[in-house]
Amino acid sequence: MRKLVASSIFLIFTAFNVQAQEKKDLESGFSGRLQGGIIFLQTDSRLSADNTNRRIIDLDGPADTHNICSGIASVYLSYRFEDGTSVYAGNPLEVGEGLALEAGINRSVGDTSVDLALTYLPIKEVWKNPYRTLSDRDQTNIDVYGLRAKLQAVAGSPWEINYKIDQIDIEEDEIGDLEDDLKRSGLTHELGIKYNLPLQPGVSLRPELSYTYGDIKGDSNSYQGINLSTLFKCARPPWVFIGLVSGFHNQYQKSHPIFGKTRHETGITTFAQVMRLNLFGAERLFASAGVGYVWSDANINFFDSHNLIGLASVGINF
Repeated sequence: MRKLVASSIFLIFTAFNVQAQEKKDLESGFSGRLQGGIIFLQTDSRLSADNTNRRIIDLDGPADTHNICSGIASVYLSYRFEDGTSVYAGNPLEVGEGLALEAGINRSVGDTSVDLALTYLPIKEVWKNPYRTLSDRDQTNIDVYGLRAKLQAVAGSPWEINYKIDQIDIEEDEIGDLEDDLKRSGLTHELGIKYNLPLQPGVSLRPELSYTYGDIKGDSNSYQGINLSTLFKCARPPWVFIGLVSGFHNQYQKSHPIFGKTRHETGITTFAQVMRLNLFGAERLFASAGVGYVWSDANINFFDSHNLIGLASVGINF
């Protein structure tokens, strides 16, 4: 199931809270951020639900490479009360956090910051039957609703613990109706731990280890996964550099009815981004550009993918 949402997860790597916004967040009252840009994706994933990838010849061999280019936008609003409690809503487009609409509350409890949010991931479409060959595949809508809980600066330490549960609903799961073991709707549970390590002023590392259990209705799509990543940030205003390296391994539960073996897959993500603050001398304006590569290799060739990502955006804090 994780592969079905991969093309949307690529969009997570956009601009994070810039320094000017972080300072404003310490004050009570409203704050926000508007951001817009363009993203380019070159992929050979057979599961990519783009019109140029509608027809495949067979289930083996290399997938056709196709390009996707689209606009991307963000509106993020926050209100901080005098006691330090914050409520927020929007799609924050932050590196390592995920492209999702969210609404939540953040409150300090002792030395720990507690953050709770409802989320919605706008994936758009997947194929009704991704395994159809020699004729056009049809698209169907998919909705992913979630609840996220974070404990940040646990007991005043650099540790962060987070848990997320997502409900995945596919509107017309044609292949799942034909074969129960290939159903794709269900739940995913993710438990992660992060450590924020400052190296020097403006420079930090954030390693993260997470475990995911995909409790999908189709047993061949149910899986357990582990992810290890490191986020590097270097801020030397007006420039900011971000680098991400992440690797994952997923082990699926049951033999795939079409391919006759149980799937497992391993992948890696690399991403680098440069941000320019105080754009054109305006304190609130910023711009960013980045490039990344996402690779996934499975023991079933159908699920292999290689993806090159490029993006550029501009934004304003207020």
